Amino acid sequence: MKLSSDPQFIDHQNQIISDTRQFVQSWLKEHPQGRVFVGCDSKVRGDLTKYCTAICLWNIGRGVSEVYKNEVVPTPPDDYTRLWTEVEKAVAAAEKLKDLGPITVHVDINSNPKYRSHKLYDASIGLINSLGFEGAGKPFSWAASCGAHRHCQ
Repeated sequence: MKLSSDPQFIDHQNQIISDTRQFVQSWLKEHPQGRVFVGCDSKVRGDLTKYCTAICLWNIGRGVSEVYKNEVVPTPPDDYTRLWTEVEKAVAAAEKLKDLGPITVHVDINSNPKYRSHKLYDASIGLINSLGFEGAGKPFSWAASCGAHRHCQ
């Protein structure tokens, strides 16, 4: 795994999406009942961490397509910093799409207090909601825990 610089979103055919906003806007025109979800996940590999941000486009009744970007950076000093960075990356992607319609931001943080990541749950959902998005954590955050997770491996 190598450090990455200025990652771009790509589709399932590894085609670069030069303008993600335009891509999502066109998709929404073709699928007016469709919904947009954004999630981020990470995978630590020694001194490097790979973050994947996924924009999942749900064509209700027909499935989900997604575009994603991977970014490799030095590993953060602790798990909480890594998880908060996931929140920041998901929110940043959602912010670029904000005025296109409702967006749900999924975070890979557990809503169940028995898990360590729960310490960041209220702060992350609070941030997401304060910015005008709907937020969801585990076990309901499939855009992060499935969509983005698949590309982190």
